[in-house]
Amino acid sequence: GLKIPASSLGIEIEVVGELKPSRNGKGVEGKIGFVTKGILTPPMRILPEPALRSASNVICSTISDFAIRNFEKGTKSKYTEFRLEQQKER
Repeated sequence: GLKIPASSLGIEIEVVGELKPSRNGKGVEGKIGFVTKGILTPPMRILPEPALRSASNVICSTISDFAIRNFEKGTKSKYTEFRLEQQKER
C-alpha cells in the first residue's frame, strides 16, 4: 500500500458488525464490515461513473484485506495472552 492515512484523504472509515461465540464453543462467528464516506476531490468528480466505481472497488478491497489481516493478527496475539493468563491461574 501507499501508507497514506485515510483521514488525510478526507475519508472516514467506521467498522461495524458483531461477533459471538460459535455454536461449538471453539471460535467466534458473525459479520464484520465497514462503512466509508468522504467528499470527492474536484478532479475525481469529473470521472465517468465506471472509472469511479472501479476505483471504489479497489479501495474497498484494500480496506477489507487490511481489516482481515489486522483482525487475524490481533486475535492470535490476544488468544496467546489469554492462554498465558489461564496457565498462570492454575
